[in-house]
Amino acid sequence: MPKIVNKQEKRSRLVHAAIPIFAKYTFREAKMNDVAISADVGKGTLYEYFESKDELFLEIFKMWFATLEAQIHDVISAINDPAKQLAVFYEQYFTTIEQYSDTYFIYFDFWTELVRNPKINSQEIKDVYQSLRGLVAGILDDGVHMGVFRKMDPQVKSIQLLSMVDGLLLQWLMDREAFSLKEIGTDSVNIFIESLML
Repeated sequence: MPKIVNKQEKRSRLVHAAIPIFAKYTFREAKMNDVAISADVGKGTLYEYFESKDELFLEIFKMWFATLEAQIHDVISAINDPAKQLAVFYEQYFTTIEQYSDTYFIYFDFWTELVRNPKINSQEIKDVYQSLRGLVAGILDDGVHMGVFRKMDPQVKSIQLLSMVDGLLLQWLMDREAFSLKEIGTDSVNIFIESLML
């Protein structure tokens, strides 16, 4: 009897195997063969799941953001106060990045490839960012309606918060010895949250 393969699980396993390869070699230098070896599958099997290196690379980005969204939902379901929701989520976020800092160098590649590489579907990236902005804006909007935050445009404030965090992440990745991402990031997010309080 043939073995039943969970395609989604296998796809996820291939993505996880690709992360250290892209982190080590960069997108341009990484080879699909290296990913196949890392995943302990044949190159043909890898191409059954991903038509190209570009598609695999994009999938890493989408997986990271799906994980972020899941973490936000977990925090929202566990905590009622919108200010605390943001504070706890970002503290967890910064801690995770510091723990897995070597793999986050791929983040630089995402930015450059999104601008330069026409094979990477920029609409999918826009959709991911829109979804994340929407989640943060939803928390901010809840805070306004609950009387926790002052009146504001939640969409604008979510863009400001996410941009600040992206900027901190890029600064830290360029010089990890300069500051603690968790310490400075958490402090920055708390200052941002305090600026919104009634």
